[in-house]
Amino acid sequence: MTRIKNTLLSTLSGLLLAFAWPETPGITFLIFFALVPLLIVEHNLSKASQNNSVSVFLHSYLTFFVFNLITTWWIYYASLPGAIMAIVFNSFFMAAVFFFFHLVKTRVGKKEGYIGLVILWIAFEYLHLNWELSWSWLTFGNAFANTPDWIQWYEYTGHLGGSLWILVVNLVVFFIFRNIALLKQNMMQQVGLIVFLLMILVGPMIWSLQLFDKYAESVDPVEVVVVQPNIDPYNEKFGGISESEQIDRIFDLAEREVDENTDYIVAPETSFPANYWEHELDFIYGTERARETIKKFPRVTFVGGLSTAKLYTEGEEYPYTARSFGKDSPGRYDIYNAALQIDSTPNIPLHRKSKLVLGVEKLPFRKYLSFIDKFSIKLGGATGSLGYQEHPTNFESTEHTVIAPVICYESVYPEYVGEYISQGAELIFIITNDGWWDNTAGYRQHLAYARILAISYRRSIARSANTGISAFINQKGEVFQKTAWWEQAVIKAQLNKNDTITVYADYGDIIGRSAAFIAPLLLLLAFVRKLSAK
Repeated sequence: MTRIKNTLLSTLSGLLLAFAWPETPGITFLIFFALVPLLIVEHNLSKASQNNSVSVFLHSYLTFFVFNLITTWWIYYASLPGAIMAIVFNSFFMAAVFFFFHLVKTRVGKKEGYIGLVILWIAFEYLHLNWELSWSWLTFGNAFANTPDWIQWYEYTGHLGGSLWILVVNLVVFFIFRNIALLKQNMMQQVGLIVFLLMILVGPMIWSLQLFDKYAESVDPVEVVVVQPNIDPYNEKFGGISESEQIDRIFDLAEREVDENTDYIVAPETSFPANYWEHELDFIYGTERARETIKKFPRVTFVGGLSTAKLYTEGEEYPYTARSFGKDSPGRYDIYNAALQIDSTPNIPLHRKSKLVLGVEKLPFRKYLSFIDKFSIKLGGATGSLGYQEHPTNFESTEHTVIAPVICYESVYPEYVGEYISQGAELIFIITNDGWWDNTAGYRQHLAYARILAISYRRSIARSANTGISAFINQKGEVFQKTAWWEQAVIKAQLNKNDTITVYADYGDIIGRSAAFIAPLLLLLAFVRKLSAK
């Protein structure tokens, strides 16, 4: 009976986490007690006389498997093996963190263990943003993406501040429930815990609502036209429709809204659908077509995406991602998922995507295991281990507006986007192609996460999706104009520039870095205590 009860509680935790997540369906308040059933399971197993560490791991794996399955099952539309790998391994990593919390609690002490859960979890999330197997989609702080009025203080903490909030509230709710279940008679302690719970739950919300009401954008408008060409990524994007037809569609749509006051046309990832040598960008059809529009509207700057190839000649140093032309050829080349800017000047600056999609654009540990490329998932366009640049490149227009050209998956890495901001970006343009996942929660979650960037850096956002949702987001994280799913569309808005540096832009994920420093010491202490006990 106890085993069934623990299994049901573990499953309940997974369901609560999933149902709290944006778009699945997004009952956000559930996140504040979603971990409580799993904490009860761990508490019950810890009371048993035998060593139940393995059982703790298995029950926590069930929780996080349910959570991952419900929130990210849609990866299946792009790749069934990719979905299996993401769900199975991410659940494993999350369960491992809970397992280590149990060990610290058992070997060091209960108080240290519960504090350790907060430290270990945030350290894991920070690591998960910065290693070869990075999958940042389910960082707990992302749960508030569709409730921007709750998290205006992300401009100070970033989304890991949200993770800290969730963990602490869950622990306090658990302590209150545990005391009630154990019929503890210390009424003052219970009242104190309830008061503390109200303070840490309601306090940040009140602070956020105050920030939300008081925040006013400085009026410094830029007129932006966003294009959604709606080209099927599976059947049309990479072969079904010709290069010229796709590019003409983008500029024909744009010219419905462009006028003499328009500053930018923003087009999606791989707007120009072929692979292009970087030294020949002046002569490709997309550049010619863009310059035709700019000749009509000289103020306009075009920003869009494409795949580029960089040539390395014989004797030139090249990175490990460089590909060979063949056995007998001395040259090498790199392929990039890139963004470019075209304006009335002859310059064509590029930003080459830094945060690559695991399994499609990069294979883990490729630097040491070159054979792993043959396991890459083919989605059309360039695949395998692409080249990347370490740090992002901003684009500056002839009117001296500086924008951050964020490509797709990069938008789920808030601290990384902060590098654009620290280099002077006044607006964020996100270019993406969200049609891989069909009409599921995936593309809606991706849009929601952009709202976190807007708040964290107080930057207005223009988002162009090939398929998915294109949108404008203000500096408070409010989506004030958007397109529908799976339709050709063009939208126009005035976005206010901002060059103010937020605390989060200045210091980055200081919460995550602090936890990542303390967590190994905590695990080392647990190991030493185990040796001492022996």
